[in-house]
Amino acid sequence: MTASTDRQLVMGLAIGMTLAQLKPFFLSLEKTSYRGDIALFVSGLDAATQSFLRARRINLVPFRKAFLKPRWTRPAGLSKLFLTRSQSQLLDEHLATAYMHPNCARFFYYRDYLNECGGDYDRVMLADIRDVLFQNDPFAFEMPDGLSVFLEDASQTIGTCPSNSAWMRRGFGRAVLTELAAKPISCAGTVFGTAAAIRDHVNQKIRIFCQKKLRRSIDQATHNFILYKEAPPAVRVFDNDAGPVLTMGYVRPENLRFNHESRLVNSAGRVFNTLHQYDRHPEVARRLLRVLT
Repeated sequence: MTASTDRQLVMGLAIGMTLAQLKPFFLSLEKTSYRGDIALFVSGLDAATQSFLRARRINLVPFRKAFLKPRWTRPAGLSKLFLTRSQSQLLDEHLATAYMHPNCARFFYYRDYLNECGGDYDRVMLADIRDVLFQNDPFAFEMPDGLSVFLEDASQTIGTCPSNSAWMRRGFGRAVLTELAAKPISCAGTVFGTAAAIRDHVNQKIRIFCQKKLRRSIDQATHNFILYKEAPPAVRVFDNDAGPVLTMGYVRPENLRFNHESRLVNSAGRVFNTLHQYDRHPEVARRLLRVLT
């Protein structure tokens, strides 16, 4: 996919994914009017999958990730006693990417890519790959300056969702979970913003990841912690039914609406640009895949 005059970029991570798993994202995006760039950070893809991606001019960036046992990072951390503050911070980040879950470690790669190439783009999307489909150009909405984030279905909150409550407790403790329990869930799998806003968001996440030093993923919890505790000065929060992204995981099947073209639409009849967690509804997913890919 060639660069457009809009200077748009989609970034995502694909580790050990098969061609069948990757095709829905890229084939559905290819059928929209999107002509911006894609930077995909990859590891463990076979030759056929890489050929499929390269044929679409997707920028494949190696994601070199090797888990280290925490006991090996602790002796290395002792060297910070002899380092300046800036050197100590660099070491923390280097060690973090060695033991951190890929869902968190990817943000170090995003940061480096944006630091090198971010000036080439006006707007950026951070996207999950495995469970995202496109019905329209993902950027085809009135994106405000700053960050754009998207709520999940209102039937669940951070406290009532077993996964989100466990992630928040693990990452930030029971007191923060109690404080944020009634807040609606914002999903980390689709985030839009200006290049500057996305860069700031990525840096916020990196700072928190390095402070927490956790081996398991706290990406989703950190996303919600930032939204409710350290919100950037310019952030737009879209309701699930009112924005360009539909996060489908907790939406009841009977509440999913199709138009005459078999596109999912909101209560006002507007087609959602991006569908996230579509695979949580197998029958609906099969119908969407037939139409969108």
